[in-house]
Amino acid sequence: MGDDTARRDELIAMLSEQRRVAEARYREAFTRQQSGEAAGDSEGVHGWKASREGGADLEVLAAFDRTLRQIDAALARARAGTYGVCAACGSAIPLTRLRAVPFATHCVPCQSRTESGGRRH
Repeated sequence: MGDDTARRDELIAMLSEQRRVAEARYREAFTRQQSGEAAGDSEGVHGWKASREGGADLEVLAAFDRTLRQIDAALARARAGTYGVCAACGSAIPLTRLRAVPFATHCVPCQSRTESGGRRH
């Protein structure tokens, strides 16, 4: 049980740090978007700066938002004791995978099957 607790604590610490970094990057991008630093000089509706790059800036914000939601869901699974367990086969997802993709819900073999439409190779 001690190994499970240590693994869970390590994973929660990793997720919390990744969330902190993602939130800081989101806030930085949001501030740049509002100030016009990233977008240009002409102010549009609601104080947003308008430019050709404006859509790309909003996509960056949307990507950070998705990442934060995925990390929050992973933290909820960690608190519930289900984080790091493959949703398809129930095997432990290797730490190397979770470090690379902290909100992974499937082990690599199951993820590969999911992406290939369930076909076996």
